[in-house]
Amino acid sequence: MEAENPPMTSSKPPPLNSDQLNYLIWRYLQEAGYGDAAVKLQRDWNVDAENLPFARHIKVQSLVSLVQKGLRYHHLSLTIDENGRPSRELNPSMFFFGPESEKPAQEVREIAQRPSSSHRAPSPASLVPQKREPGPNGTSEGLLQPGPKRSRKTTTSAADRNGVPGRKPAPTSAGLVTNIELNAPNGHPGSINDARSPSATEPGPEDSTSIANGIQLGDRMDVDTDAENHSELPPETPVLHTLMNGESRAVQVEPAKVVNLVPSTTILGVHESASLCQSLWHPHDTSLLTAYSQSLCGAWRLSGIQQNFRPELQELVRYAAEDEMVTAIAWEPSGRTFAVALSTSAGGEIQLYDGQDLGLLETLSASQRLIFRLQWQETGSRLVGLAPVEDERQGSSILLWDLSNAVQHAGPHDVTVPEILEDIDCAMFENQGVVCASGGSAVYHCRAFSELEVEQKWTAKSTEGAEQWSFVKCAWQSLNDSLVVAASSDTGRIWLPAKDLIHEAHHGPITGLQIRPRPANGLHTLSTTEFATCSVDGTIKAWKYDESSNSLMTLCKLSLGPSQILKTLSYSPDGFCLAGGSYSDVRIWNAEHGYSQMATWQGQEPEWHGNALKDEDLVSNGGISSLNGDSGSQAYHSLAWDADSMKLAFSLGSQVAIINFQR
Repeated sequence: MEAENPPMTSSKPPPLNSDQLNYLIWRYLQEAGYGDAAVKLQRDWNVDAENLPFARHIKVQSLVSLVQKGLRYHHLSLTIDENGRPSRELNPSMFFFGPESEKPAQEVREIAQRPSSSHRAPSPASLVPQKREPGPNGTSEGLLQPGPKRSRKTTTSAADRNGVPGRKPAPTSAGLVTNIELNAPNGHPGSINDARSPSATEPGPEDSTSIANGIQLGDRMDVDTDAENHSELPPETPVLHTLMNGESRAVQVEPAKVVNLVPSTTILGVHESASLCQSLWHPHDTSLLTAYSQSLCGAWRLSGIQQNFRPELQELVRYAAEDEMVTAIAWEPSGRTFAVALSTSAGGEIQLYDGQDLGLLETLSASQRLIFRLQWQETGSRLVGLAPVEDERQGSSILLWDLSNAVQHAGPHDVTVPEILEDIDCAMFENQGVVCASGGSAVYHCRAFSELEVEQKWTAKSTEGAEQWSFVKCAWQSLNDSLVVAASSDTGRIWLPAKDLIHEAHHGPITGLQIRPRPANGLHTLSTTEFATCSVDGTIKAWKYDESSNSLMTLCKLSLGPSQILKTLSYSPDGFCLAGGSYSDVRIWNAEHGYSQMATWQGQEPEWHGNALKDEDLVSNGGISSLNGDSGSQAYHSLAWDADSMKLAFSLGSQVAIINFQR
């Protein structure tokens, strides 16, 4: 007796609409590295793509996956009859995109054979695209060239060993072949899973086999290649491919293997009772690292570190009394001076140290006792600080020390505001100094030269009650080219006050905000359109502001993995890399090429104490880890790059991990 089939219900899926198609294309452009094209599409589309109701259901590389499955179905339908039985074999003339060329362009073939009497497999480094400059007629020069051709019976190539399907390059105009044509089936980039991104979805069984033209590579027919080996090739009409029209960026679609940085890491530490608040590299000396906790401030000299040797901390300040503490540090941009803010029973002060031998130079008086933020202006002659007002007035003071005169320095200029300010940032343009400060529901823009004056105050109108704008960053290129961005540690929103733009950025409190550096002509400059945020929701998002539509576009969404709380982030000084950290994990992504993952570091117990600090934070904060653990244990997180963008200092608790990252 046959078992009864359970009743089944079926719903007809709705047809594809234009918003869904546009979203798939928009996501593909971002994932493939065509950020400018994605911005143009969103501008013409005029829709907040991130907040579309179906957006959260779309996985990484969905458009490519749909197209490949559609090709598979299309080619299968050509080879079966009405009853589903095989009726004929698939041949190249039936391919959706037409038969693959069996005669590669002569120029490409010559370049490919040039290095090669040994016929070695190309190294992974040779697959990295070179920087392209726009050539005549909008085409690009210096694109990736194919490696030497190999026989079908030779050993597995380097690309195949890495799980990347190999294929013959299609002929291109003037012998130019894009990396997408070389390494991706059907001209589409490979799965983002190749980047080992924790946020990427795992491939299903049907996607685990290499696919070309919608057919599994293992099922493809052998093609006689004698014609390819002929020395004389007839001239072919140059074809200008669609992806080569206009200006484009070189994108490493299939990045090299993600590097494990644990073996190249040195762990330094201070006394276990000290909880480090911040670590900073000397602006030009990559062997000098400074750090401070509430009870001490010191420096490590790291030149010539041996594997079993740990340098001693050179202490500059050490306090034992409860009413004495170190509250902030800052390096002058040229590296000549190191500033340390101190709070004592007698009041507040700033100690200035020589940038080379770290000898004490002088002490500056302060009008407030607790200076918890310090930053130098770019010229290095003015030092800006932030402190709470400790009398009946309540509020905060923005402080400015003008060190441009050689005479004895008087006390600081200060401006008092009613809000409890939490963050401060400085910028310079055309010899004009700018200071931005945020806290409560306000962001202040101050003019800072010989004096300090409030230029403008912005107040956010929130429907969710009192919203704390805990982070602020600013960049100025000219009077009409600037960026002021604030981030909330309450709601996960970001705010561009000068643009009157508030955007829902994260599903949890924001824990870090950084503007991407864009060095030019040897000068340290910041982008006025691109920045990144991280959050306790476990994600980092990179953003790009589009002035013509007054909107923000998400360039990428990154994560460390399930249940990982992102606590800090940092761009490298050259703007090429973005690092993010949790308690025991650090990731490095390539900001220049689609934010693909480059390297990973994971602290291991018992040497690294990150997991223990995470447990303490969760317990002390009632199961929810707040920004930097402020409401419970003082587990401050700090990520700092050295001047060469080759070393990363990750400080947490009483430890600092010196992570060497050789690109």
